[in-house]
Amino acid sequence: MTDITNAKEFYDDRYVKGYMEKWPVDKKKRVYEVIKSLNLPDKGEALDFGCGNGVFTKVLKQALPNWEVYGCDISEVAIKNASIKNPEYIFFVNDDAVLKDKKFDFIFSHHVLEHILDIENTISQFVDKTKSNSSMLHILPCGNKYSFEWQICQLNKNGINQKRGNTLFFEYKGHIRRMTTDSCALLFRNFGFVLKQSFHSNQYYGAINWITRSNPILIIKIFNPFGGRNLKAKLKLTILLFKFILISASRLPYVVYKRFDSFILKGILFVPSYVVSIFVDKYIIYKSEQEWQKFKTESNGSEMYLHFIKQTQEL
Repeated sequence: MTDITNAKEFYDDRYVKGYMEKWPVDKKKRVYEVIKSLNLPDKGEALDFGCGNGVFTKVLKQALPNWEVYGCDISEVAIKNASIKNPEYIFFVNDDAVLKDKKFDFIFSHHVLEHILDIENTISQFVDKTKSNSSMLHILPCGNKYSFEWQICQLNKNGINQKRGNTLFFEYKGHIRRMTTDSCALLFRNFGFVLKQSFHSNQYYGAINWITRSNPILIIKIFNPFGGRNLKAKLKLTILLFKFILISASRLPYVVYKRFDSFILKGILFVPSYVVSIFVDKYIIYKSEQEWQKFKTESNGSEMYLHFIKQTQEL
């Protein structure tokens, strides 16, 4: 991940293997609701920057039905996938000549900025592609204090990696940075965009939701007792490890159940555990949604939704 060529190869390889093809319904619903809440004009042109397979390009179009929606990505594999799945939208590779002089009313990105090699250059490109009254919404991991993940880092001896952009010890290598709300706002202000509003998710139940949906290997990595700073930390991590494995295992039958088409096979394999599993799954999603509705303006979440407007609009 030291230059653009390596980055393209890295993400092409991941998209070939199905990277980011599916997102939970509740997450897409949340992004949809945030976009709708921005009170954008009835018509305009929007760009999904780093669109990947086009999952959130579709959400963007659903939230802005009268808009022209475009998507771009560094990966040619991702753009090919997105074009096949969403032929009604316009997709380009980032360096496509068609995008060179194109300007937009709204720029959107979902978990992209933490991957960017040269973020200042990228923000400068955003500015060049915006019209006079444009705005942006960027969704990305948040490095603010006191989120559940931040608290876990206080227990782990590897904690927060300052040499790798303050990323958390369990983040995968594609993440280059984890900014705070304030540091991100300052960076965009340097390019003439001011933070109009911010929302935060995953204070606690949201974190439980995404972690217990993850690969069990990641759960073990996050709560590995051997990484504890001291004996007390090791004990806390051990308790959390068993708790999260139990929740993850409880949710699994419902997840698997939904993947089978045969009603008979579902009945034979999953009915005994299905009732418990669906209750646990729906309960966690429900609590996560309640948390979002009640605390989305609180800054102690591990994911942030930042809405920027051009500074001239503020005057």
